Amino acid sequence: MTISKASILGILQGLTEFIPVSSSGHLVILQHYLGYSQPMLLFDALLHMATLGVVVAYFRKDLRLITSGLIRLRVRRAEEMLGRRIFYLVLVGTLPTAIIGLSFKRWIEASFSMSIFTSLMFLLTGTFLWIGEKAAKSGKTIARAGITDALVIGMAQGVAIIPGISRSGATISAALLRGMERESAFRYSFFLSIPAIVGALGLELRESVVKKNLPQEILPYLMGALCAFAAGYLSLTVLQKALLRKKFFLFAIYCWIIGGGTLIIQLFRLR
Repeated sequence: MTISKASILGILQGLTEFIPVSSSGHLVILQHYLGYSQPMLLFDALLHMATLGVVVAYFRKDLRLITSGLIRLRVRRAEEMLGRRIFYLVLVGTLPTAIIGLSFKRWIEASFSMSIFTSLMFLLTGTFLWIGEKAAKSGKTIARAGITDALVIGMAQGVAIIPGISRSGATISAALLRGMERESAFRYSFFLSIPAIVGALGLELRESVVKKNLPQEILPYLMGALCAFAAGYLSLTVLQKALLRKKFFLFAIYCWIIGGGTLIIQLFRLR
């Protein structure tokens, strides 16, 4: 893999991993229309490591608070109590994600070859984003979120394993529909992403070692990871501002254009 190709893929991963437009859906489009081949597992693992680094860096203060709430046997400050509560809500939300992911693993892997299905999922994502934006209101914070909220949002994250369904879009929209205010929906969505990214990273590293899927040159891989980190941090900032400024619907329009455009192309090809 060349440095330029690795950099482009890193930028694409960084942008689509956080902005609610489905990174897996874009991967299917690249494979189907541009003849793009799936990169080595280790490259995927490094990109996931970079996006994990983005979340940790962006939410470092919150994660420090959560860690403090877990380490202390006696939680005295209200902030530490909140940190511990967030941890438990993330734990609860991760359960349905894991169950859905493990139960439908083979079907989800097969869906990467269904380009028409992916186009339909882009349209569904756009609709979900639009509804989430319109349903948003000044609601409850993470401190007031309950187990049911965590389970529903976790289920949304599980469904988002399907290519064309955005993880951040599904979880943020689900949180908004559950009555969470925008900032809390944004933060909980990405707190919940940490176990999912760690899980994907672990699987990719394991398969890479088992299959001895190792590169001859490491520089392109490192450059791809660096580009993914930079693009990811930028896209996370853009997403937060768009959500707080009530511009979330713009991502819905993008998904409709991508989904509708690719669907029309495929239907013409079937004629």
